[in-house]
Amino acid sequence: MSSARTLIRHYLSPLALLALWWPATGCAAPQADAVRERLADYIDTIEVVDTHEHQRWVPQDDARDINFYTILAGSYLQADLVSAGAPPLRREEVGGGDLEALWDTYGPALDFARATSYYGQFLAGFRQLYGYDAPYFTKEGIQSLSEQIRANYQDRDRWYAEAFDRAGFQIMLVDQYWAPFNLDLDPRYFALVFNVNNVATAVTQRTIRYREDAPPSVNLYRLAEEEGFSIQTLEDYLAFVDHLFLMFKDHDVVALKNSMAYGRSLDYVDIPYERAAALFSHESSSLSPDDQKALTDFVFHRIIEKSIEYDLPIQIHTGYLAGNGNTLEHSHPLKLNNLFLKYPRARFSLFHGGYPWVGEFAALGKMFPNVYLDLVWLPQISRQAAVRGLDEILDTVPYNKIFWGGDCHSIEESTGSLEFGKDVVAEVLAGRVERGLMSEEVARDVARKIFRDNAIRFFKLQGELHIAG
Repeated sequence: MSSARTLIRHYLSPLALLALWWPATGCAAPQADAVRERLADYIDTIEVVDTHEHQRWVPQDDARDINFYTILAGSYLQADLVSAGAPPLRREEVGGGDLEALWDTYGPALDFARATSYYGQFLAGFRQLYGYDAPYFTKEGIQSLSEQIRANYQDRDRWYAEAFDRAGFQIMLVDQYWAPFNLDLDPRYFALVFNVNNVATAVTQRTIRYREDAPPSVNLYRLAEEEGFSIQTLEDYLAFVDHLFLMFKDHDVVALKNSMAYGRSLDYVDIPYERAAALFSHESSSLSPDDQKALTDFVFHRIIEKSIEYDLPIQIHTGYLAGNGNTLEHSHPLKLNNLFLKYPRARFSLFHGGYPWVGEFAALGKMFPNVYLDLVWLPQISRQAAVRGLDEILDTVPYNKIFWGGDCHSIEESTGSLEFGKDVVAEVLAGRVERGLMSEEVARDVARKIFRDNAIRFFKLQGELHIAG
């Protein structure tokens, strides 16, 4: 059975449930379910261009210690376990750990999370890649999965190629926020995204001594020294930012990424150069929070200008913040409105449906020709919000402006994310066909645009990565 149809068995739409008892003489509901299955089958044939991931290679030397809980520790689901009362999962503590003891600690919270979308998408990945057919994770099932996981990662490269193909991915755009200046990615699977958080915030840290062990892939000032730049003035800083853009352009970068909402508000004021230069000349430790925000605001505006110069779209995290505890209001998508007005030539891709502000998210995509909408991560946050949100977006926004991404750290979780995304799209499109809002032919075109064609065009992947349109 195809992967999207497998999910349909576990997440039947209201139309499908109605079909279970619909009288044989009434054909509307069974026909609707048949439309959904045909769309699901079609979606499974699409080679997916995944617009956002955080894939990390498991070090080959660590393969002997990897188990189910290692992958769980790097997943979104672990936040639901903490929310249910379990202690935080840490990879270095659970790798190679006692599976019996780990179940005793985390099993009850894992059971409490069985109704969440985080749980459902995590389970879907193991169904698709490992053939796990139990309705929930169990102690015995986790022990069996851990043996398979360990065996797979003994030959990581083979396993990744196999999983990538089985899931249906063609390429993933990868944001390495943990090493934002690393240019080394495997082009068989990944396209490079430049996370600009560090560039925007390091401007406030010029005179703060960095850790001696901080590698250049993490620390802007150490990298500048290696590249032969001396940063004494704001003009020096901006010159090195120019150099960074050239470095990334030479390595086929396809987009920029801003996820600064995790640490600050998304309102970026256009600060005059003179004020920013004066602040930069001060001791970094003397800068107030308002001073730090002003400097970061200034640099992000310059980054947008560079994005226009290099014709690179900017992906921006909006809405829900991963983990446990943060200031949600920081990530409201409407805070970006001034940027869309000021920079009509820049291209922005807003993330996560702006959840819980899905209506505002859709309105921005409708108002601004240069604002595009990515469903990335929304089905994992709330599958039902994704169904409602996509239906609303299709009511408001031309469908050449919609993308899908997974936003995960492991191939197992990314696969589950894709399964959830496919199922959401199939359900929404089938419902619209049933209501007479579109034909099946148009529904197939919408699906192909969301999972492939829109991303190829928007990120110019045909020229950079030789992907067929």
